[in-house]
Amino acid sequence: MHLCLQIAEILTKIFASYDDDKESITTLYSLTLACKIFHEPALDALWRFQRSFVTLLRMFPKDVWVETVDSEIAITLFKTTESLPGISMAVPDEAPLPPRLSSWKKPATLTFKRPLTPSDWARFQLYAKRMEHLSFDWSSNNMAIFGVRELSPSVFRAIESSLDLGHFEPPLLRNLSELTFNQDFGGVSLRDVCVFLGPPLKTLRLTIPSSLDGLEIFAAALKARCLAIEHLYISSHDRSGRVNRIVSDLFCSLSSLRTLSCEGITCDLRTLRYLSSLPFLRSLTVHLLKRLAGEGFLDSSSNILPFLAMRHLRISVASITDAGEFLQVVSSSSGLESLSITFYRILPTPEQLHAVFTVMQQSSFCDTLTTFALLDHVEFDEDSPPVHSLDAHTLSPLLQCRNLERVNIDISYEHAAIDNPLLKEIASAWPCLRNISLDPRYDARLWHSKANLQGLSYLARHCHSLQSVSLQFDVSLPATMIYPDKGIRCESLTTLDVSRSHVSDPLAVVTFLADVFPNLKLCHSYFIRTRAPGPRTIWEEFDNLSDDEKSPEYIEMAARWKDVVQKLEARKQELSQSLMSSNVRISSTIKTTTHEISNMISKSVITITCAVVPSRHHSMYRDRGQEDRRGDVGQGLVAAAGVSVEVVLPCRCT
Repeated sequence: MHLCLQIAEILTKIFASYDDDKESITTLYSLTLACKIFHEPALDALWRFQRSFVTLLRMFPKDVWVETVDSEIAITLFKTTESLPGISMAVPDEAPLPPRLSSWKKPATLTFKRPLTPSDWARFQLYAKRMEHLSFDWSSNNMAIFGVRELSPSVFRAIESSLDLGHFEPPLLRNLSELTFNQDFGGVSLRDVCVFLGPPLKTLRLTIPSSLDGLEIFAAALKARCLAIEHLYISSHDRSGRVNRIVSDLFCSLSSLRTLSCEGITCDLRTLRYLSSLPFLRSLTVHLLKRLAGEGFLDSSSNILPFLAMRHLRISVASITDAGEFLQVVSSSSGLESLSITFYRILPTPEQLHAVFTVMQQSSFCDTLTTFALLDHVEFDEDSPPVHSLDAHTLSPLLQCRNLERVNIDISYEHAAIDNPLLKEIASAWPCLRNISLDPRYDARLWHSKANLQGLSYLARHCHSLQSVSLQFDVSLPATMIYPDKGIRCESLTTLDVSRSHVSDPLAVVTFLADVFPNLKLCHSYFIRTRAPGPRTIWEEFDNLSDDEKSPEYIEMAARWKDVVQKLEARKQELSQSLMSSNVRISSTIKTTTHEISNMISKSVITITCAVVPSRHHSMYRDRGQEDRRGDVGQGLVAAAGVSVEVVLPCRCT
C-alpha cells in the first residue's frame, strides 16, 4: 500500500468526497471492512451525514426498541393518491408500483419498550460522535416519504429522562454541526429536536411546521444552547404576527450570524437595526414590511448601519418605496456581489424601476456587483394585455454596473421594446456577462421581443465568457435578415433557451447556430406530449394541454423547433466528422517539425504527425476567422508532390 494511504488525514479527505447516495454508502461500507487503516476514516465518512435518526437508534440494545408496521398509514397514503381523478393505484402488496415508487417501504413506527440505563448508551455513543449532519426531511409533497420511518414520542421522552439522570453527557450528538428539520408530520416535533441543539451547531435549516407545535420551546433552546450559530435558514407558510414575533426575537439573540435567510417571515425595523450591527453578516434574505418608510427608516434616529460586511442580498418588498429606502441603506456596502429584488404583489412603473436602478448606479457596490436578479410575484388576468415595456431607457442606469456576470430579469413587462440595438448596448455594457435571462410570459404575443439572431451575435462578439442566454426571439424573418458576420464564433455558449420564439426558416437558424455556437444545446418551451399505451400515472394526470397549446400556430411552431433541434444535432455531428476521412486519423501528439516533414516526401504513401503549432501561428488562423486545423501545415508541404498523405493530428490545444 502506498505510504500516502497510511496517513489518516489523507484518507479522511478522500472518503469525504463520497456522497450520500446508495452507491457511495455501499462503497464506504466495503472500505470499513477492507483493512484496519481504512476502517476508522471510512466509518467516519459513512456516519457523517444521516437522513434518519432511526439508524442511530438501532444501535441501542434490541430489547430497548421495536418497529411496528402501521398498515393504516399505508392505506391512508395510497387513498390520497387514489382520490386524484383518473388515477388508480393499489397497495403495493396487490399491484406493482410506478417506477418512482419502486423503493416503497411500508411506514413503520419505532418505539421504546423500556427506560434507558447507563449501559445502553455504549454502542450508541460509538457512532453518535461521528455524526456531523442530521436531517429530518419529510415534506408532504415529497415522494420520499414512502421510505421514511416514524418515531414515537416515547423515544424522545426516554432519551430526555436518561439525559436528566446523567446516563449520558449532553449534547446528544456532540459533533453535530448541521441540522435540517422539514416535517409537517412523521412523529417528530420541534420540541423533540431540542435534544440535538448544542454549542457545535453552526448551520440550521428549519421549516416551521404548520401546527407551530413546540416553536417557542425550540426557539428558547436555540437561544440558550447555540449562540455561536453562523448559518440560519428559516421558512414558514404561517405569516401570522406570532411567528414573526418569535422568529424576530430569535434573530436578535444571535450575534455570530454570517448567513440569514428567512422565507415567509417579515422583519420589522427593530430586527433590521440589529442585523445591520452584526460584523460578520455576509448573506441576507429578507422580506420587508410595507411601512418602513413611514417608520423613519432612513432617519438618523433609526440607528440603521449600512451592512458593511454584506456580500449577498435578497430582498422581497411589498412597497416600491421600501425597495429604494433599503437600497439607500446598503448603498455604502462596497463589497456587495449579488443582489436580488422581488416585488411581492406589486408591479413598479418604468419610472419607479428606473429610480431603483439609479440608486444602484450611484451606490458603492456598482463596480463590485456581479449577479443581479429582478423578479415579481404578480398575477395577471389572461385577457389583460401587458402594461409596461422593458426598454432601453428603463435599463440605462443598470447598464452602468459594468462588471455584471449573471443577470435575470423576470418581471411582468412586455418585451416588444427589446430589439437588436438594445442587445448590442447590453453586450457592450456587460463584457463580463456569462448568463443572461430575460424571461417572458407565454400568454401574450407582445411578450415576444423584436430581437433576432443578429442580436444574439452581438452578445457573442462582445461577451467572450458567455455561457447561457434565455430570451424569446423573433426568428420568423427572412434568412437574409438574420445572418450575422460570418467571422463570429463563440464556443463558450452551451445553453440557449428561446422559450416560445417564432421561427419561419429552421434550416437558416440551424446553419447560424451551428457555425457560431458549435457547443450549443438548444432549449425551447414548445411541448409535444404523447401518451404511451397503458394506464395514466400520477404525473401524466397533471400534464394536460392548455387551449393555447392546442392552437394550430402552437402545433406548427412546435414542429418547426423540433426540426431545428434535430437538424442542429445532425449538423454538429457533421462538423465534428468533417476533419476526418479515410486518409485522416487523430492520435496523441508526437512532435515533428515542418522541416522533418519535408524530408519525408519520398514515398507514395506517408504518415505525417504535425507538431503543436506555436501560439503565434494560432492567431494567424484565428485572425482569418478559420478553424484551427493544424493538419493543413503538412498538407500544404506535400500538395505539389502528388502523393497520398495520412495526416496524424495532435490533440487540440486552446
